[in-house]
Amino acid sequence: MIFFQNPISIVLVIIGASLPDFDHNIKKLNVYKMIIIGLISFIILYIANLPYLVGIIFLIIPIIFYFSNHRGFTHSILGIFLLSLLLSIVIIMGIFLIYPSLEYLAIMNNIENYFLVSTVIIVLVLGILTINKNLIVPFIVLFLLGIIFLPIEYYSFFTTFDISYNFINWLIYSINTIIGINLITDFNLVFINQMMICFFLPLFLGFLTHLILDSLTPAGIELFRPFSSKKVHKKFAVACLILILLLAILKYFFTYNYYF
Repeated sequence: MIFFQNPISIVLVIIGASLPDFDHNIKKLNVYKMIIIGLISFIILYIANLPYLVGIIFLIIPIIFYFSNHRGFTHSILGIFLLSLLLSIVIIMGIFLIYPSLEYLAIMNNIENYFLVSTVIIVLVLGILTINKNLIVPFIVLFLLGIIFLPIEYYSFFTTFDISYNFINWLIYSINTIIGINLITDFNLVFINQMMICFFLPLFLGFLTHLILDSLTPAGIELFRPFSSKKVHKKFAVACLILILLLAILKYFFTYNYYF
């Protein structure tokens, strides 16, 4: 992977790349499973007086797929942004629901370990729900082996997915400069680094790779649905590939050669 090297981020990319076709009739069974799990999660969390919003959000995701036509909303830029955002929220809320229980068991001596195990559990469940059933066993084996053999230091909660802090800082400074407002401050930089980078980015890139491949087919994709039904084809794919390459070069530059 040109952006990510650890198993969690790679699996999130794979999940994102697998999800858009859940709007196809042959994937409806997976959608029903997600609806049932979301409903059960909502009921359990509500009864236990825990944040049941995570159950509601997880219900919204399969409902979007259920009402989307094949290569419809889930194959649009708005659709993949919304789905990546919702999934990121589910992962983060899931982590903060699971890790207190692990901490209570006192089976580890480092809070980063609790966050890592909680993240692994959430990502593992999402992977089982989304990845092709014929690949589930090798997926679980390879994912867990990757987690076990990669040093824990590599999973620092604030830099989990190998995105240079310097690059993020530069990007945020640039955005603030362009809009002329200190919209993004140091105070909420941690939140952005955790959610929008650690989880949102690999999911979104996974979704985007699926759209790129579908745009190369004769049918193309309706990228700006529901606002426009105009289809995009090879030019969109080429533009995205160039953009991804440029971002990869920037990421490398700020990770290894540039310091603020």
